[in-house]
Amino acid sequence: MKALFLDRDGVVIEYIPYLSKPEQVKIPQGAIEALKLWQDQGYRLVIVTNQSGISRGYFTYDDVMAIHQKILEEYGQFGIQFADILMCPHQPADNCHCRKPSPYLLETYSQHQNIDLARSYFIGDAPSDIECAINAQCQPVLVLTGRGKETLQHLSKYSIPIPVFNSLGGTVKLINNESLSEV
Repeated sequence: MKALFLDRDGVVIEYIPYLSKPEQVKIPQGAIEALKLWQDQGYRLVIVTNQSGISRGYFTYDDVMAIHQKILEEYGQFGIQFADILMCPHQPADNCHCRKPSPYLLETYSQHQNIDLARSYFIGDAPSDIECAINAQCQPVLVLTGRGKETLQHLSKYSIPIPVFNSLGGTVKLINNESLSEV
């Protein structure tokens, strides 16, 4: 089975640092159509997110669950179903094993769900997303939404080609390998 792993903030929803309320959830333009196409092509949609605001005391676990419920409802209206939301609630100082760029969440999930990481993609906007994908031997994809433009400036440090797209909508080109980049 193949999966499309997606960062939450800046990819699945618009980027707001330490977003803490469901009413702040906004779906980026073109995201619904793109995720519908990925889903229709047999990709299991999985959100992977670091939420250090929990550990930092900015918001609670329940606050994050309410945000995730809002995301599921918003996309669900259009027939898009996320199979799972994988989350690390820790901050870097906690030295946990689940925080991106660690591949732990992807690898553990993939083992339990029989996901072929080599046939899967991870779309993100931050270096931690790119490095998580590389560490898990999954294909990283950068979108220039959220923190993506800043991340783009550092892509040359990675030893593998990383497709870059202006937004989640552009990534559908990867489904048929039409183009590895639109930038």
